[in-house]
Amino acid sequence: MPKTLLVALLALSTACSTGKIGGDSGTVGSDGGATGSDGGGDGGSATAEDWCGVLSIINSQCLSCHSAGARLGDLDLETDPHGTLVSGASSYPGRTLVVPGNSAESFLVIKLEGTQAAGEGDSMPPGSPLSSADIDVVRTWIDNGASDSCSGGGDTGATGTYHPDGYADPTVHGMEAKLHEQTCTDCHGADLAGAGDVPSCDTCHDDGWRTNCTFCHGGIEDSTGAPPEDIDDGTSDAAFGAHPRHVQTNTHAAFDCTQCHVKPTDVLSSGHLFDSTAAQAEVDFSSSLSSRASWSSGAMSCSNLYCHGNGRADNGSVSISDAPLSCHSCHPDASSSSSTISSMSGAHRKHVVSEGVRCEACHADTIDASNTVIGPALHVNGTPDVAISSDYPSISYRSSSNSCTGNCHGEGHENENWYDDR
Repeated sequence: MPKTLLVALLALSTACSTGKIGGDSGTVGSDGGATGSDGGGDGGSATAEDWCGVLSIINSQCLSCHSAGARLGDLDLETDPHGTLVSGASSYPGRTLVVPGNSAESFLVIKLEGTQAAGEGDSMPPGSPLSSADIDVVRTWIDNGASDSCSGGGDTGATGTYHPDGYADPTVHGMEAKLHEQTCTDCHGADLAGAGDVPSCDTCHDDGWRTNCTFCHGGIEDSTGAPPEDIDDGTSDAAFGAHPRHVQTNTHAAFDCTQCHVKPTDVLSSGHLFDSTAAQAEVDFSSSLSSRASWSSGAMSCSNLYCHGNGRADNGSVSISDAPLSCHSCHPDASSSSSTISSMSGAHRKHVVSEGVRCEACHADTIDASNTVIGPALHVNGTPDVAISSDYPSISYRSSSNSCTGNCHGEGHENENWYDDR
């Protein structure tokens, strides 16, 4: 919806709810709802002693964070604001929000004045403190007994705001931000630190939200922030369900996001949330083991891969629809045919086919006798790691010359080069 149209609709909605259309002054009863007293207009400002004056402040200054939908700090000032405040316990031990007849001991006033103790949170409301006149309205109401009566009438409805009711709910405004239905930076500033009377996003969101991947996506399977959760909170294949397998240690070390993406450092990183491609994660292999790889979003597949190739070149491919992979899905193993094993480097065919030497004999730190990867950091890491098994104590390997010395499988290996002895 265009922003100008949304603003117009919200203004109309606000006018109706506050009695500015049709002559209903919209005075508010003890439950915070309209009593429908027909005053023929706005009715003027509420007196300082009245609940109406306090409710007007709550509706205009507090509901963006403390509504029924948001309940930040577990505080709902929308459903029953009077019942919530009066004699209500604060989330801080030993503090009572409103102590009727004693504003000095009321934590509500303490937070509005900013005189709370260390460890008792920030002043309220964040970003734009109340005027001393508004604080006096609250203080006088409390000292006079904090009743729910309104003798002065007046407009106690919420003031017109850009966002609709319930917008503070993360499932609403978080989704609109991710899908670019709203661009937060337009109002909250390029750094989301607030602009003018518009508060910083940090005042409502928990500390560290800007750099916490699971704050916006992921987190349903592990703490990495990688899908399978989609950008729209679904769990379809659109999120590429193989993400967890890639970022967890299994047959290889856990891959960083940089294998397939330019990794953001926070929510405002270039090319991240507020870029030109709404709800789309760009794939970039330039910093990966497979720097020549390409990705097809339509087919949900990768090609020209080192990581799914035979270990000798960027010649692998994989699709999200592929069955679970085994060793010979990428490169030949002991179960492969002689002709297939011949495609492996150097003397692999001679050792595996002719001599019956198993993989762990030369890669003992990577794989065991049951062909289970025991050294994931040495597998799919861009380097052929050789470690001779203790079953062959006379053999030693020199990486500088790709050659072995000693005796193995009935044959001397003195100065035999891996690539010459085929």
